[in-house]
Amino acid sequence: MTTALVAFDGSENAMRAIDEILNTLDTTKLHVHLLNVCEPVQINELILSQDPVLTMLSINKAHEEMGWALLTPAKARLESAGIPFDTHVLSGNPAEVITDFSQVHHCDLIVMGTRGMGAIKNLLLGSVASKVIHLAGKPLLLVK
Repeated sequence: MTTALVAFDGSENAMRAIDEILNTLDTTKLHVHLLNVCEPVQINELILSQDPVLTMLSINKAHEEMGWALLTPAKARLESAGIPFDTHVLSGNPAEVITDFSQVHHCDLIVMGTRGMGAIKNLLLGSVASKVIHLAGKPLLLVK
C-alpha cells in the first residue's frame, strides 16, 4: 500500500498533480491524504478590529471553510477514480505543515504542483515546494 500526501491549493497545477498520481502510481494499492494548508491570520487583518480575538476566530473559520471548498474538485477526481482518500485542512506555515503531516501520517510520498515562478523569483521569494524539498525526508513528486 502506498500512502501519498497530496498538498492541494486548488490551483490548476495542483489538479495536474492529482492526474499525475492517477496516471503513474498503482491505484489499486494507493491511499491519498488530501491536504490544504491555510495561511495563519496576519496581523494586518486584526489591526483595525474592535475585538481582535473574535476577528481572529472568524478569519480562521473563513480560511478553513475556503480550504474545504478548494478540496472539492480534487475529491471529485479521486472519487471518480475509486481512490480511497482522507481530507484535511490545517493552518500554519505550508512547508512545515506539509512535512510534519507526512511524518505523522507515515506517508510514503509527497505530491505537489509547482507554480513555475522561475529561478530568480524563486530565489528571492522562495516557494513552498522548494522549502518542502529541504524539509522532507522522503520522496517528493513535483508536477509542473
